[in-house]
Amino acid sequence: MVQGSLKYFDHKKVDLTTAATTYKITELKGGESITIKAATDNSGYVYIGHNRDVSSSTGYELDAGETLTLMLPATFGRENYIEIWATGSSSGDDVFYIKLIDLEPITEAST
Repeated sequence: MVQGSLKYFDHKKVDLTTAATTYKITELKGGESITIKAATDNSGYVYIGHNRDVSSSTGYELDAGETLTLMLPATFGRENYIEIWATGSSSGDDVFYIKLIDLEPITEAST
């Protein structure tokens, strides 16, 4: 029986230095969630996708200040993951993320 989980979070600013260049933001595993925010002072759009081929035609579009939240269920497994990539329509735009990380479940056997 799972009683709870030990969790922590990670956060980072990612500079999308060059327009139309893809940048790997992070990986998301089972039991984790992430919120990605386009910087409020961005001059263009940011596009979020699951591989390095993300573009304005394939990515999820974020305007300046907009957010996107993704969650993977614990049943997805900690050994499985998805990659999260971003590209910007303007050089120098930024994205921020905060990710809740599930370290391991606390079970009756471990207490």
